Amino acid sequence: MRFSVARWIMPVLLCLSLGLLGAGCKPKPPVVPDVLGKTLDDARAAIVKAGYTVGETKEDYDAAVPKGQVAFQVPTAGTAAEKGTPVNLTVSLGPKTDSFTYDVTYAPDTVLVDEAHLGLMTDSDPDNHAYTFDAAGVVAAGIALEAGRPLIIHGTAARRISSVTGNGGSLVVETEYMTLNEAITDGTIAWDYGVDFTPEKIAAIEIPGYGRVIPKEATPVEFSFDIGAYHYEINCSLDDVVATYDFNITKGLGGTAEAKLQATGKIERFRSQDSITFAGGEPQEFGHELDAMRGDLTLNLIVAASGNDAVNLEIPATIMYIPFMVGPVPVELKVKVQFVVNATVPFGASARVSSKFSYDSTLGFNFDGASATAAASVGNVNFGDATHETGAPNYIAANFGMGFPRVELDIFHESVVPWAQTAFLIGGTYTFQPACQTADAMFIGAAGYELGFFGFVQLASGKITLFQEKKPLLRSGDCPADSKSSEAVQVEDSLMGLGPE
Repeated sequence: MRFSVARWIMPVLLCLSLGLLGAGCKPKPPVVPDVLGKTLDDARAAIVKAGYTVGETKEDYDAAVPKGQVAFQVPTAGTAAEKGTPVNLTVSLGPKTDSFTYDVTYAPDTVLVDEAHLGLMTDSDPDNHAYTFDAAGVVAAGIALEAGRPLIIHGTAARRISSVTGNGGSLVVETEYMTLNEAITDGTIAWDYGVDFTPEKIAAIEIPGYGRVIPKEATPVEFSFDIGAYHYEINCSLDDVVATYDFNITKGLGGTAEAKLQATGKIERFRSQDSITFAGGEPQEFGHELDAMRGDLTLNLIVAASGNDAVNLEIPATIMYIPFMVGPVPVELKVKVQFVVNATVPFGASARVSSKFSYDSTLGFNFDGASATAAASVGNVNFGDATHETGAPNYIAANFGMGFPRVELDIFHESVVPWAQTAFLIGGTYTFQPACQTADAMFIGAAGYELGFFGFVQLASGKITLFQEKKPLLRSGDCPADSKSSEAVQVEDSLMGLGPE
């Protein structure tokens, strides 16, 4: 992506980069030391020696870091930060064993095809929810496949039988939608599952229409495709403890209209902790938590006379499929990504905005049948290295947001949490009346849910903002106290699930 010098020299030119003001700029600030893997005492000593202070210290489980050693730090190592900046530490408690609970009582008429009898199912049509069984084997096993009865097939389906048709030596069972409490009257389904970024745990990486890749150890997965005016390049590599990713989005319409959006960083393995309880044939409570959401991300937005862009795009890319079993229940985590762009960049205008984020957070909520309440923590978050450069003859606004990881939870192939995500936003504006230049970074936690499958009948779907942290990067000129452009509001609302999907 090339930007000529002439295009950056405007009738009105602001070139402000958070303390770097032209050739006479101050020296770059020092960088945070790497204390990962050190004992707490050694880490504290290294931080103080480097001129920083020790911030919040907490403990959490980590499968890769021995107990007592630093598993994560915020800001991350190498982040430019002024002396005296607090460095927050997460100290490992060692590995945590996965646990699964499936302790339920079935309704009297529920038909269960357990794992031992799966061989009796000779064919399945998941698109039409029809399943074929060996007739003689079903009779011998005492499985009463009858219309109107709830049916649970191990690892496959939880449906109501609508019809049973004989076909030679087979029984064709057609089914219809049912809620889980029609088959389960009492009990608990729960898990505490740690995601590992390995080919054994990550079933596939897929962009429908563009390819599906089965990941291999230490082998990057790469995709390149176009949607509308945007060209996408996605690179992802798995390394057990972390997933490293690189997103590049470009828009080139010829002439002077250009835009480039970049996101690079990593996410560490996290834990999915969920539970659903039933009593008296009714769901009681659903709890959902994504624990140890740790990572770092650098967002970079470059635009030059790109026109007006208003894009809220959940690209058709399930970056990771993560399946596992809880008793007979198939559970799948789908890790996706959402991009939101809203920019007004007229002819003769250019902008470059970037910021680095590092975070150690928890996403979650509880639903009691009447309302959803946040059970989340922003934890440690740092807004690190930042840049804002704007050249414009008149009004300009450039905002870029990214929701990642955007995690969906499927149970029996029914989406119960359409999405839960950490999200990141960078943006800036310049106005003439009054003359004001702004730049902001924001870190957001949000979720949307659809819990009707469990049998909740009231307020079973909705969206909830879990947390929202904002850092003003720049305020220059005559700016209102809480200056915010309509473009920034649109991006912010979309990342919190309040705007158009």
